[in-house]
Amino acid sequence: MTGVIWLVRRQQRAFLWTFAALVVALAGYIVWQRVEMVGYLRDHGIDGCADWRTYCRGKRISASVRGSGPLADAYFHVYDVYRPRLLNTGWLLLALPVVAGIFVGAPLIARELESGTYRLVWTQSVSRPRWLAARLALPATALVVGTAVLAALYTWWWRTARAITVTDVAWGTSVPFDASGPALVSLTVLCFLIGAALGLVIRRTLPAMAATLAATVGVLYGLSALRPYLMPTRTMVSDADGDFGAIPQHVFYTSWRGMDNGYLTRTGQKIPWDRCSMDDWAAWNRCLARLGATKRGYEEFHPASHFWPLQWIETGICLAAALALAAFCAWWIRRRPA
Repeated sequence: MTGVIWLVRRQQRAFLWTFAALVVALAGYIVWQRVEMVGYLRDHGIDGCADWRTYCRGKRISASVRGSGPLADAYFHVYDVYRPRLLNTGWLLLALPVVAGIFVGAPLIARELESGTYRLVWTQSVSRPRWLAARLALPATALVVGTAVLAALYTWWWRTARAITVTDVAWGTSVPFDASGPALVSLTVLCFLIGAALGLVIRRTLPAMAATLAATVGVLYGLSALRPYLMPTRTMVSDADGDFGAIPQHVFYTSWRGMDNGYLTRTGQKIPWDRCSMDDWAAWNRCLARLGATKRGYEEFHPASHFWPLQWIETGICLAAALALAAFCAWWIRRRPA
């Protein structure tokens, strides 16, 4: 077994060094950007002051009006400069699971089976499950360690920026959610094992990579669609005139909103916005009136306190699927003819 591990380590040196360099570069960039951003916030006196608040240390913010004062200009600078960098970095991190599946997982086994080099190892008194475990363990460990570092640093950066501005970006969307916390790590492991399993079954490198691309994109889309339903949402309700002004600002601006919204009837029944066709405004109003809608509106949301529970729920789903794929690979390699 030691010889197999040595062989696998030599075969994957290029990947390990390349991935290590990528992690170091991205980690350095994230730390640099956060330090620079925090320095700017402190220099302009807006650190710890969210842009949706009216005052910051006794000074009126008026952050919604560009050019209305030095505080507003500072918030707009953060929005114009650091917001794009933060989101673009998140999308880059979100690409890591897809890349891990396509370029690491899929060729890992498929290339060995396609070229026939696996026969030499299988004739050296090494069992197939041990050979498979050796092939998967090293890259999986590297991916876990690397993505854990990057996810922790990105979460550190995101939460600092989110406390000040970027409230227009819902925290439950793919970026930042899947680019931060344990979700990124578990998603990377899952996509890697999807690639390995498809490579094991298809046995040809390029078709396995193409199938992995489709599968990983499907996983990302599926998790994004499933995420709002992983925990029960809460409901905010407006006053009789449809004004949500009574809702505490911190709830309104820090929550993940938009799961569902519409109007309430006099009995409290919910009528979603899309219950009536909005092609014609007058017809839409008549439809709502016919259904008994009042002016009192409602909106379903996930409060900020749901962020970490949702992270761990999605992590559990991804890891359970990854374990199932690992078990499938072990079963498949045993039944495969030599």
